[in-house]
Amino acid sequence: MNYVMHFCRNSRLSERSKNYCNNGWIDKDLTNVKSYAPDWKYCPECAEKLGIDYDTQTPTSNLTEKELEHLEFMKEKARKMRERAKQKINSTVTNRG
Repeated sequence: MNYVMHFCRNSRLSERSKNYCNNGWIDKDLTNVKSYAPDWKYCPECAEKLGIDYDTQTPTSNLTEKELEHLEFMKEKARKMRERAKQKINSTVTNRG
């Protein structure tokens, strides 16, 4: 199991509010992050305040409706790009002279 530094989602959503959370902690790496610290999870204190079960949080469980729509849009865009890339592959067997 890999571990990664997490930052509380509350720090991203409410930087200007009084409820700003500046917590960071080491936790399991559920998304195989490569270059940045994840901020999709609430810290234990904020999760308790919001009535969220800390242990059941997933990368998509706390997303807003707008964020979920954007995620679906990006998934569809990636799927279309993969399909286009497959169509551009030229087979050396069928293109012989």
